[in-house]
Amino acid sequence: MEEEKNVEPQVEVSNESKKFDFKSIDYKKYLPWAGIALGVIVVIIILVALLGGGPKKAVKGFISGMNKQNASKILKNIDFAGMSAWGYSYDEDDFSKDDYDNFIEDYKEIDKDEIKEEKEYIEENMEDSFDDMKDEYKSYKIKIEKFKDVEKLGKDLYAVDAKISVEAKPKDKDETDEIDESDTVTFIVYKNKLISFGGIGF
Repeated sequence: MEEEKNVEPQVEVSNESKKFDFKSIDYKKYLPWAGIALGVIVVIIILVALLGGGPKKAVKGFISGMNKQNASKILKNIDFAGMSAWGYSYDEDDFSKDDYDNFIEDYKEIDKDEIKEEKEYIEENMEDSFDDMKDEYKSYKIKIEKFKDVEKLGKDLYAVDAKISVEAKPKDKDETDEIDESDTVTFIVYKNKLISFGGIGF
């Protein structure tokens, strides 16, 4: 009697890789998730622009330089051509499109010699101010309590309202008064550089 042989069924193995059928995906059910993801990205971009940089960053850099009495850091956050163009000619509370156009024209006409003179004047005033601070106060601190408003006046031009506090402890209380006050200050920023300091510093 012949022994039965186990014959395994032969399976054909195809070397062709199975192609993914993109048409089989139901894209509609993923649309809400795509919308949420896009929304999150937009919010992140806006927060980075408002909190991490832009007009507020220039104000922060300026105040930081003042506290460190670091002239180069302060100068880095100032646009001297913008300072000359803005001057006392414009009022941020009553600023029109015509004012913006005039400002840009004035800005373009500022020459390099005028910018150089303005920079030297500011630098001299800074050094004098820092010397006075060191002579009269053992500590001097300017702090941004809060940004209250950022108003766009035109392309790249902003008015930044910030509540600023100043605390200073005198070396000699008989000669110099202690400072402890706060106020809302308006900074004017053009292309992320300060062009008006709202009366702070110089």
